[in-house]
Amino acid sequence: MTATLHPGYRLRLLAICLLAFGLATFRLDFQSLWYDEGVTATVAQQGIVELTRWTASDIQPPLYYYGVSAWGHLAGWSEWALRFPSAWFAALTAALLAALTLRLSRLPRAALLAALLAALHPLLVYYAQEARMYAQLTALGILAAYLLLRLADAPAPAWRDWVLFVAVATAAVYTHYFAVFLLVGLAGAFVTDLLLQVEKPRAQVRRKLWTLVGAGVLVLLLYTPWLGAIFSQLRSDRSYWEGALKLHEAAADVAIAFTSGETVFERVALWLLFGYAAVTLLAVMQLWRASRNGRRLLLYAGSWLATPILAVLLLALAIPKFNARYVMEALPALLVIWAAGLEGATRRQRGKETGESPSPSTLHGAQLGLQSSWLARIAPLLLLLGFFYGVAGWFFHPAFAKDQWRQLAEFLRPRLAEDEIVVLVSGHAWPVWAYYAADLPTLRLPELEILDVDAVLDFATTAPALQQAFAEETGRRGAWLVNWQDEVVDPNGIVPIQLELSGREKGQHAQFTGLTLRRFTGLRPYRFVAAPPIDVPTNIIFGDQVALRGYKVVNNGDLLLFWERLADDKAATPDLHVGLQSFTAEGAPLATLPGRRLAGYTYPFARWRLGEIVTAHIRASDWLNTAEPQPGRYRFRVSVYDGNDPTAKPWPTATGETQFDSGPVEVTID
Repeated sequence: MTATLHPGYRLRLLAICLLAFGLATFRLDFQSLWYDEGVTATVAQQGIVELTRWTASDIQPPLYYYGVSAWGHLAGWSEWALRFPSAWFAALTAALLAALTLRLSRLPRAALLAALLAALHPLLVYYAQEARMYAQLTALGILAAYLLLRLADAPAPAWRDWVLFVAVATAAVYTHYFAVFLLVGLAGAFVTDLLLQVEKPRAQVRRKLWTLVGAGVLVLLLYTPWLGAIFSQLRSDRSYWEGALKLHEAAADVAIAFTSGETVFERVALWLLFGYAAVTLLAVMQLWRASRNGRRLLLYAGSWLATPILAVLLLALAIPKFNARYVMEALPALLVIWAAGLEGATRRQRGKETGESPSPSTLHGAQLGLQSSWLARIAPLLLLLGFFYGVAGWFFHPAFAKDQWRQLAEFLRPRLAEDEIVVLVSGHAWPVWAYYAADLPTLRLPELEILDVDAVLDFATTAPALQQAFAEETGRRGAWLVNWQDEVVDPNGIVPIQLELSGREKGQHAQFTGLTLRRFTGLRPYRFVAAPPIDVPTNIIFGDQVALRGYKVVNNGDLLLFWERLADDKAATPDLHVGLQSFTAEGAPLATLPGRRLAGYTYPFARWRLGEIVTAHIRASDWLNTAEPQPGRYRFRVSVYDGNDPTAKPWPTATGETQFDSGPVEVTID
């Protein structure tokens, strides 16, 4: 059974699709590419063999890159061209969601509302302007759902639709691995729907079920060439820190992303969740109290919404790597619930006011049971106002800008002297850096193709590369340090320490969204060190687990503490923190620093290797308590405690002391 379309339906749908396309292309190249988009640009420009090889070692399958590669060879590799495929899929998403909603609800106004919600949703607009596969995946998921629903409604197996479904499902899993969870959710709803249709001949139901099984087997066979890449990645992927996923935080991230997107401040988005929850409850109540069509819609949309989210969250318990965009394929289901439920409610109210007798075969024939008609009518407006707020944040609020690689490259290019090079930390940012600044001499630290959280820089790994880059015969004496994700690969600040030991920071630095830029001059290769540069050795052991092996004051006044892990009890690894107080040589107090981890915050004691010397970098302005440190003689005192201990009781040293007092420390400011 199909809905009767009013004369202006197609024109209104076309207007909504044009709105979706207009928003998706509005200032499409205003933002810089960020790292993931730089990967797209780099991979898509490679040959088909190298492209396939690269994606097989990455965490995404190749279909999206094939499409961008084909498009790029026609349209070029500008930021606008790279992002255009996502914008096109965003407009397609609005049209597909209208068709799906119309088939499920049989309400043309609900279909138009679903398309409008898709056109304006902040998360969909955001990823419509990103050169990544999420817009494509969303459109393919909707198309797969539409085809499966047509097959459920068909009186007999429609082989052309089954072939199309297999093709779309295969394309989805070759676009993103997590598409399999969407397909499982849709298949579960399809099976349940058929089993509940008791009026249909059982032989027909069995044929459809076996056809679904055959389609699933065919998709699996078509995906077989890529299964090895999946298992290889599961074994070797080191792009995330080990640890326990906080399910409540991940669930909150999904709820915020599905309502406010990624361009509303969290404190505001959390408050808005109450309103979105009320609207969702209203829509679900309408659908549940509706005729069979409403409950059938809830079956498909609910399974579509819940299965990918639950599956990805469960997977993240074993592999604690999660982002709300990983489950973005489930978002259209929520839009269908909102559109069909709210339109059903307002349709019922209009029927009461005009005295119409609603048809029992459609959602608007349901018993709504609502006392206030204004709530049903104002809910869509509230949704749209919230979406406008989120979209405005994306287009106009600088807090939500992407990492500004383009702006940094434009700033740096005219300032880079002939005897200077760029030191890029982290080196795996090379794809996006090469997109904007491949012509600039660059040293990558570490030289990674894909992020590896275990590739933490130290003096031994940085010294050879720096000595070679600044060898006397090169004539290089200066460096611009570009930091991005340095908290992952250089959590203890080894590279800036090396540059400070070899030369001097010139004071010319700049800050860009997601990036920092610092300049160092007077660099000499023989000053780079391959071992911790301990000036004053110590052997102070705290709690039989960690030892302070020594310290050094750099010529800019920064204090370096050198720690070594002694115990290897992984089952009971404490979260060690250090307390530090500083004094003048005469004992007058200068500063009491808040407790902090022994080294970098993102390099906790649990990640240290046994016997590894780890450097803690404390800025002069912190421990000397002044923005302009002065040369002189100072003292400091350190204590160690477990950050998990609410009493923060200091650990004793081997001599029973609870702290270590340094002797007079000479500070020179050069």
